Amino acid sequence: MTKKYSNSDLMKFAVKEQLKCTEYPKVGVVVAKYGLILSTGFRGEVAKKHAERVALEKLAMTDRIGSTVFTTLEPCVALQANQATESCADLIIASGVREVFVGVLDPNGTIYSQGFRKLLENNISVKFFNRKLRDAVEQETFEYGEIEKVIGPGKRRVPVVGSGIGIKVQFSETDQRTIDISWQTLQPAHGCVDLSSSNGAVRIAAGASRFSDITAPTVFRFPSHFARMKKDMIAIVLPEGSTFCVLIKLIDLFENDILLQWEVWNVQ
Repeated sequence: MTKKYSNSDLMKFAVKEQLKCTEYPKVGVVVAKYGLILSTGFRGEVAKKHAERVALEKLAMTDRIGSTVFTTLEPCVALQANQATESCADLIIASGVREVFVGVLDPNGTIYSQGFRKLLENNISVKFFNRKLRDAVEQETFEYGEIEKVIGPGKRRVPVVGSGIGIKVQFSETDQRTIDISWQTLQPAHGCVDLSSSNGAVRIAAGASRFSDITAPTVFRFPSHFARMKKDMIAIVLPEGSTFCVLIKLIDLFENDILLQWEVWNVQ
């Protein structure tokens, strides 16, 4: 007799598929109906195909209709009107899927919440993995781990969507000291984005192009609650009373994302 699984079990199976990935973002998918697993897929299982497509294309249309898709990452949407392959959201809709469970929303500013919204607009029920599994998925999906928290030093690409994104910078895995920063008001056409923190915490390291150019971060004047940064600029975030500071270099800007590099330094 074929075993039937709970929704919680099926979410875990999707995470197991995700762990098979060897490239980022890591995505795992399970397609089920009435608790029975119909197919699975993961990103990289078939070259140049997203995990949702891998799993659904293993099934006949009659099996797809009325099924439930468990995907660790929000399904993608069409980014160009004439793109050769339909998006995963469009494929799910065309397949007659009844319900979708999503692990995490895609932080890519071009996709964020759009796949979720498109499914809802086409009368597909959308639910989310439980909190514990969402946290596990978040850690595995993206090359740099959790979006809202970083542990220095490092380098990553982050979205700046809507009113921006807040990030907690932790000194190290074993040192729990943190500094909060926020990226806002991304203006790619003007080549700038705003970095903010607590009042008086942000200083521009004027003249410096490398972290190694800075020997004393506190020598830089004009502390403010934010800094308008352009490519290759370095800022120092040192809140009053903090025993460490964060050095941040803006590597590049994109339409919805930025690439930054940072280091954390103790302050004597």
